[in-house]
Amino acid sequence: MATSEDEDELQRAIALSLQDAADTPAPEESSYDRDLRLAMALSLEGISEGHTPTTGSQGSGNGPSQYASANAPESQTMAQPQKDASITPTTKPSTTATFGTLDRKAMEQERLARLGKRKRSASPHRPSKQVAKQTHSAKPDGIQYPKGAIKRTWAYKYPRTDDISFEEVLQAATCNIAVLSSFQWDDKWVLHKADPKRIKQIWIIGANTDAVREEILQELAECNTPNVKPHFPPMRATTTMHSKLMLLFHETHLRIVIPTANLMKVEWGETGKDPKTPGSWQPAVLENTLFLIDLPRRLGGVVAEKLETAFGHSLVSFLEAQQVGENVRAGLCKFDFSETKHLAFVHSISGTHSSGPRRSNTGLPGLATSIRKLDLHNVDRLELDYASSSLGNLKEDFLQRIYLAASGLHPLADKAPKGWADHIRVYFPTHDTVVNSTGGVDCGGIITLNSKSYNSAAFARQCLRTHKSTRTGLLSHNKILLARGHKKDGTPFAWVYIGSANATESAWGSQNILKSGKESALKINNWECGVVVPVSTEKLQRLASGEIPPMSVFQGTIEVPFEFPGGGYEGKKPWFFMDHEPKDEMGRERGFIG
Repeated sequence: MATSEDEDELQRAIALSLQDAADTPAPEESSYDRDLRLAMALSLEGISEGHTPTTGSQGSGNGPSQYASANAPESQTMAQPQKDASITPTTKPSTTATFGTLDRKAMEQERLARLGKRKRSASPHRPSKQVAKQTHSAKPDGIQYPKGAIKRTWAYKYPRTDDISFEEVLQAATCNIAVLSSFQWDDKWVLHKADPKRIKQIWIIGANTDAVREEILQELAECNTPNVKPHFPPMRATTTMHSKLMLLFHETHLRIVIPTANLMKVEWGETGKDPKTPGSWQPAVLENTLFLIDLPRRLGGVVAEKLETAFGHSLVSFLEAQQVGENVRAGLCKFDFSETKHLAFVHSISGTHSSGPRRSNTGLPGLATSIRKLDLHNVDRLELDYASSSLGNLKEDFLQRIYLAASGLHPLADKAPKGWADHIRVYFPTHDTVVNSTGGVDCGGIITLNSKSYNSAAFARQCLRTHKSTRTGLLSHNKILLARGHKKDGTPFAWVYIGSANATESAWGSQNILKSGKESALKINNWECGVVVPVSTEKLQRLASGEIPPMSVFQGTIEVPFEFPGGGYEGKKPWFFMDHEPKDEMGRERGFIG
């Protein structure tokens, strides 16, 4: 006889069992995007049975899962899980979200097998109880980061430092509503972490065509997943919905999270079976970084007419541009944003912006505006270190615009100081770094650069530096810009950008001066968002006037995840993700391609 526990588990399985979507070719944008789509065709995809490791203070845990796909931030492709644990090459690019139909026959077989057992034993194939245990054992921590903090993502089998796990971010025991935005989705994993029976969810998903949107809506309806509502922001055929954002509503507070990670388990340090050691789990292979802040609910149920800080205004503008519902924006006004006055929410709104306030408040012009509002401009000297997981045509004129924007100057109209290129470094892994990483070359699809771009005469090779994680063996999916310098009056400053934007024009926007002498329209391909976090003045007061702060100035603000200074590329080969067609060995489970 079926118990209520059996039926509850069945219902949960139905809610969580979103499987494969049919592959749909993505529209072309450029030769670079065609390269990325080719990489998708060369990638491997798959998930093994079971689910996520349990995060603990020692980084121990169990529960496998794996997927494989090239995460191409400049393309319109998405990872898709396979229906079984065997790994087979993909033959065409996949749709813009990881959604699919249920394997109802297999679910029914599993249900009948459970009903035939009078006693239950622990099994890695029983993820629901594992997740429930995590949820119920977690104590409501309430407000933990009232002024904001930057954390590294937890990594399985690595010592814990200033990191945070997905469970710790979510606070599922007290979360009522979750607004989630991502470029890639492991929907099954998300729903294991955030029980849709308890947490109402809005998923901001990229879908370039009506057919893709209708497919996602139909599949969610067939799954009968309660309380999950997809939202599709405006997108053209060539738009990439690359922004990553979480708005987590609790009774006591609103938690705003801005990660570099997609909603994929491997990007949060969770792993699958170790092919070299049967029965054990593979160490983490990827790392990310995030910013989070807890904002208290206004006393007495007061709802503000508008948010009181520039951070809040910019966040609302971004949500409005994405056409996120008014109820979400109104919900933000129930919380006190006063502790965001020292921060800037920086975004890229996809589209063509020819005039008006939006052109000066998004993309690179928006970064420059934010730097001025935070009084981080009037720069005399500036050092920039940019860790990026994807590089397109990294031209010198584009890097110059980044340098000007980070100085609070107009990216086009103002002139960069002489020798500026000697003061900006872009961090990207070498071929050997990827090959020798824990996940090996099968992890390299998440890190994108092609040889055609690198070998072009316009590529700023002199600014490229080797990227190695301080957690040996991990590959980086970070997008971090570190700024250090002093103003014209000698006052030192430092700040950090954390977000979804890689060092690409697709992320920050392209713009030039026309023959008429006027500025062209600002053209942005991607939806992106991030945050600028200044280093506190208390730390800077220790420095002499006119001194360039050392990298150690970031201690306490961010745990810098890469080795500094990075080495030059003389005699080294960058990682070209298209050079490695994965070669399957019969019966061998593989690592991840992100």
